[in-house]
Amino acid sequence: MKFIVRDMSCEHCVRRINDTLSRLDGVKEVKIDLEQKLVEVDGTADVAAVVEAIKSAGYTPEAK
Repeated sequence: MKFIVRDMSCEHCVRRINDTLSRLDGVKEVKIDLEQKLVEVDGTADVAAVVEAIKSAGYTPEAK
């Protein structure tokens, strides 16, 4: 699943989102492209759970 996170602006944002998603059940891999503001999550995690995790980290995901 892929998300655009427009309010992700620096490496701190990348680390925060990565750390939050990595702790989520069912997440196997997180790929983040800061320049494209793209977050890609591989695994069996529920889409709603991933969205809530990104929001809980303080960011606004948009499904891509």
